[in-house]
Amino acid sequence: MKRFVRQQPLPIGLDIGADSVKMLQVEPVGDHLSVIASGRMPIPDDVRNSPAAHMAVATDLVRQMLQTHPFRGNRLVTCLPREIVQIKNVRLPLIPAAELSAAVEFEARNIFPFDVEQARMNWVLAGEVRQGTEVRQEVIALAAQNEPINQFVEQLHRSGGVIESLDLEPCALHRCYERYIRRRDDEQDVFVLVDIGVRRTQVIVCRGRDLSFFKAIDIGGGHFNASVAKKLGISVPEARALRRRMSASASPTDRRDSVTRAVFDATRTQMEDLSRELAMCLRYYLVTFRGHRPRVVRLVGGEANDPQLLAIVQQAAGIPVEVAKPLLSADTTGMRPADRHGSMSEWATAFGLAMRTTKRNFGPVDGKPREAAGAKPEPGAAPLVEVLDLNTAVQAAAKLPEIPSRRQSDRSVLVGAGAGEAGRA
Repeated sequence: MKRFVRQQPLPIGLDIGADSVKMLQVEPVGDHLSVIASGRMPIPDDVRNSPAAHMAVATDLVRQMLQTHPFRGNRLVTCLPREIVQIKNVRLPLIPAAELSAAVEFEARNIFPFDVEQARMNWVLAGEVRQGTEVRQEVIALAAQNEPINQFVEQLHRSGGVIESLDLEPCALHRCYERYIRRRDDEQDVFVLVDIGVRRTQVIVCRGRDLSFFKAIDIGGGHFNASVAKKLGISVPEARALRRRMSASASPTDRRDSVTRAVFDATRTQMEDLSRELAMCLRYYLVTFRGHRPRVVRLVGGEANDPQLLAIVQQAAGIPVEVAKPLLSADTTGMRPADRHGSMSEWATAFGLAMRTTKRNFGPVDGKPREAAGAKPEPGAAPLVEVLDLNTAVQAAAKLPEIPSRRQSDRSVLVGAGAGEAGRA
């Protein structure tokens, strides 16, 4: 006799941000994903600059949402706080895949400023890079000490939730798109995710299922708000509310209005600095991973919908820039109406975390493909082991001459690891 058992929903994706806590739970329905429940609650301004108070308030908010929102169960998947995670780039000789894990773990003893025996480490194989006549493997190594991890887990357990998995922000963001890769062409598609948060911006370059590049830039929405507050003589919360109203208006970039013009002038320099850093990251990627030119830049995070920032980034990037819609391919009718407006780009991390425990690939809810066909690869780019200082490398790459494009006669094989699953913890 056949037994029909309702499929268990996936764990709740928990995104503890600088200004809010977001929770999202999805379940597979046939070949696509459907949102079961969502919740978002703001973190008060007076605790945002105190890590201990910030985490205590976030824990209380998680408890409240577990009790008042229609989540199924209390299993959680969340990110380690960015402040406790160390990220290093290492270049290794070409060695067999079976020996790569041991090689990375050996080199980790020398590249991190703490004892890796007392830490948790993960790594992602970014791909093959060419330096002169040599071909090497670039690895992104990530590590966090056990003590701050344990403290984080203990605090979060007070919410009544059960932590099923801990993830890393770059992997969660990449997973929003990696879980929807179904065609062979999309596996070669190179795109850039720019997560613009309150405290910092994260630049992630992905090639299909592989995460190839990651860099954090210490410029975010909080810096824009502080500049507006100083310029207009208002409080930071008032400046934040003003910028949000302007972003939601019909013509926010019309600078004929004096207030709009003042906001534009106050934030322009920092937005241009951010765009310049992004352009240098793109230049470094093109020089390092020759032949893999990004097709599009997607903005995610709370600041992604700022039209002024979008225009400035578009001018600096030199490739199409768009506001990401990470939940476009999922059924969002289960979300609260207040959470379901606009592009929903701020839900990217929570959505990626919600899919952490499944390895399935899903289709768009309406059956329409979300990705254009991947661009065809174009050719273009180290001591036995080289540890890269990305700040120095990005600056140096930005000064190099343009690389002439030419078609490869045979495509180089990129031995990659899917972000989030193929690393060794």
